[in-house]
Amino acid sequence: MSLDPREIQLTIAIILVMFGIIFLLAGMIKLLARDILQSARKIATQSARISSSKRITEDLTRLTQSTAQLSDSINELVRTSAGVGAFLILVGIVFIASAYFITASIPV
Repeated sequence: MSLDPREIQLTIAIILVMFGIIFLLAGMIKLLARDILQSARKIATQSARISSSKRITEDLTRLTQSTAQLSDSINELVRTSAGVGAFLILVGIVFIASAYFITASIPV
């Protein structure tokens, strides 16, 4: 069974579109779902530590350090997940764009 060049180009374009959609969805899921739950858990544990302190006036230094640590961990988590998610979305767009250019170059 031999395939002519048009069929090969169309097959490659279809595969690239499928990979592009998979990467787009993975990037969106990474940005929206997974890390939001993890950061919410971290916020809950840190806020429980802060609110469980009975002597806030005596533990002001510890409270300030906990708040700064919470802020730093949330910022790091958001930057990391946003970077990975954005990269996955960018790769998906590149796959879909390359599929378009391959399809556009198929002679009619």
